[in-house]
Amino acid sequence: MTSTNPHHIIDDDDDDDFDWEAAARAIDVVYQTQASKPSTSLPDQSSHFVPPPINPKYKIQSPQSLRKEAAWFFTADHPRQVYWEGLPQASPKSRDVEEHNRDCNEGDGRASSVQIDTEAAKTWMYPVNFPRRDYQFSITKTALFSNTLVVVPTGLGKTLIAAVVMYNYFRWFPDGKIVFAAPSRPLVVQQIQACHNIVGISQEWTIDMTGQISPTKRACLWKTKRVFFVTPQVLEKDIQSGTCSIEYLVCLVIDEAHRALGNYSYSVAVRELIAAQVQLRILALSATPGSKQQAVQQVIDNLYISTLEYRNEDDGDVKKYVHNREVELIQVAMGQEAVEIDNKLVEAMRPFATRLCAIGVLPTRDVQTLSPCYLLDSREKFRQAPPDLPQIKSGDIEGYFGALLTLYHIRKLISSHGIRPAHEMLEEKLKQGSFARYMSRNEDISKAKLIMQQTLSHGAPSPKLSKMLEVLLDHFKTNDPQKSRVIIFSNFRGSVRDIMDALANIGNFVRATEFIGQSSGKALKGQSQKVQQAVLEKFRAGGYNVIVATSIGEEGLDIMEVDLVICFDANVSPLRMIQRMGRTGRKHDGRVDILFSYEYCMFCSWLLVRSE
Repeated sequence: MTSTNPHHIIDDDDDDDFDWEAAARAIDVVYQTQASKPSTSLPDQSSHFVPPPINPKYKIQSPQSLRKEAAWFFTADHPRQVYWEGLPQASPKSRDVEEHNRDCNEGDGRASSVQIDTEAAKTWMYPVNFPRRDYQFSITKTALFSNTLVVVPTGLGKTLIAAVVMYNYFRWFPDGKIVFAAPSRPLVVQQIQACHNIVGISQEWTIDMTGQISPTKRACLWKTKRVFFVTPQVLEKDIQSGTCSIEYLVCLVIDEAHRALGNYSYSVAVRELIAAQVQLRILALSATPGSKQQAVQQVIDNLYISTLEYRNEDDGDVKKYVHNREVELIQVAMGQEAVEIDNKLVEAMRPFATRLCAIGVLPTRDVQTLSPCYLLDSREKFRQAPPDLPQIKSGDIEGYFGALLTLYHIRKLISSHGIRPAHEMLEEKLKQGSFARYMSRNEDISKAKLIMQQTLSHGAPSPKLSKMLEVLLDHFKTNDPQKSRVIIFSNFRGSVRDIMDALANIGNFVRATEFIGQSSGKALKGQSQKVQQAVLEKFRAGGYNVIVATSIGEEGLDIMEVDLVICFDANVSPLRMIQRMGRTGRKHDGRVDILFSYEYCMFCSWLLVRSE
């Protein structure tokens, strides 16, 4: 399932409605195998080290056209593969290497500081110390010779592909430098270990560089090392400052490539390299490249991708490595007190919606139909073309929109995380700003606040917390607490604290810890990278059997195989939900339990489709 034709295709789909099926399958709706289609010879590009010219980036058009393109595959000659551990190799034609050198140095007039080892370049190597999977082998073969975006579900071996590509460029270009970029320090450390275990590049040539290393020391390391594991921010800064030896870069691997949107450091770094006419191979990795066609195309454009390699869990060459993942949706009622608070907040919203509707900047006064996207869109239209309203100041209109957005967020907190986080936010917002000015004497807000305080003082249990404990107890009744592992996800750090408090009283068989980001907030102090690594190591070793994680646990980290994933909240993006679900069902069957309140479950219809 690969495409190597860099067609320029116009996207005429302007519909902004969310495509749930596309989100669930990531980009499944735009690719599928045409196994029956005969193989087609493409122009001989596979022996070219130089990336395609600036313009021929892969373009998404429609599901139909991409399904056609997805059947194309390399048929041209290129350096032959050699299996490690002494297996035989083919004898390449001498013209393969000659064409490679000529195209590197003369193909587009760009100068290169890196010489190719013509003898090493006659072959490419693939490890036999891991069980061979055909899709990994095929994708590796493609990624060696074109800028490739690899989209493979979580846990199916994207790192092996990257390690093999890096190793071959390490062999082919003895003076070349290879960079592996990952968006967080724990991911950087993890990928160093994984790549070393797979291909065994000497650690003499390897270094990990994050913002903790001074720019002066990094400048020295860029000169003396050859394989770099970096965060995208460090890569961007060192390219812009000139400390990165860009003229020696031959291969750039970008992990969690779906982040390459807008002016994120991945995008900026690649733009700088392309502007400097650096000749290098780019390999991008992601399990979830985007929920919309436009987002996927932006990643492709920003990273100058010319080839897409996509697999989903239903593909024939992948399916046998995927285990069953049972998804259960568990609806939890909000509770009487929460419903009363929500009703008071709705009443507080009505006057502001009515005023905005009366002056023509909000199409409806029905607060039950309002959403953050709806409000933000209306506010942006007001800013772009403000009406002539001498009787009211534009600052007041901004304040009304702000009050509605804040109240909507507090309502969502009540539904998704409980009364305590909602109360904390309300108290904070009432201290200052336009919200305090409009709401500090509002009767409905005062009543809502009173109910919150009374409920918390009585210690009434949150319905969601009670259901979560019930799910966890049921799990450990049928699974050995010494061997089984569970991850509980919550998007809100205040909920992590409440979950940990609830788990502390459940019994000694639950050994739980939090796993959160570095920044410190009011609810919880952040965890340093050293603490994060220690938490993961202890979880793998069995010191903990439950991790309560924020979004840091969703993306990329090899937390290890878990038997149960509990999503304490369901109002996260479909892509993040896919990342969460990917924590289980990797080496054996797993289960995902998603707790939701129907009032604010943004993705219940999508989840129901996926669970059937």
